[in-house]
Amino acid sequence: MKVIFPFLVPPMAALLLSWSFFLPALSVHPETERLIQEICRRVDNFQFCNTTMNANLRADFEGIDDLAQLAILVALDNATRSKGHAEELARQETDKDLKFCLVICSNAYGVVNDSFTAAKTQFDGGDIAAVNESEKKAAQPIKDCDFSFTRTATRENPLLETNRQMSDLIQIALSALQNLLP
Repeated sequence: MKVIFPFLVPPMAALLLSWSFFLPALSVHPETERLIQEICRRVDNFQFCNTTMNANLRADFEGIDDLAQLAILVALDNATRSKGHAEELARQETDKDLKFCLVICSNAYGVVNDSFTAAKTQFDGGDIAAVNESEKKAAQPIKDCDFSFTRTATRENPLLETNRQMSDLIQIALSALQNLLP
């Protein structure tokens, strides 16, 4: 008997090796990838956009409609989690000035959440112009949150990275929607 593989392959490595034959079938459709690249070229943080879109992409997502919907859902999920995070920080904070800023931010994320909830409903109803207006309204509250920390004596914004990501997600949602606007 001739030995084809003169070494032992651990079971997990064999499983991964066998899966690699199926990976091309699971890859992103070229047109979907092209659309993601187009969307991401229009935003400030290309890498974040590309990583976020691909990480949240489902196999059944094809076309700009699905990508615009995906951007709305990711932004809505992030706004919901960020609001909870801001509320938790505010509950734990003892410094009244910092607590005030965190309450402003929690309220800001409530507005962002409401904007993307409306955008989702409007998107499902086919009112793309209204979606665009709802998404645009989401940007200012994040700026207000950041600004509130400049009003206190040398306070560092504990939501700085959270706000940056939310701003990026708003840009992604607006960019994805551009292909659907008349």
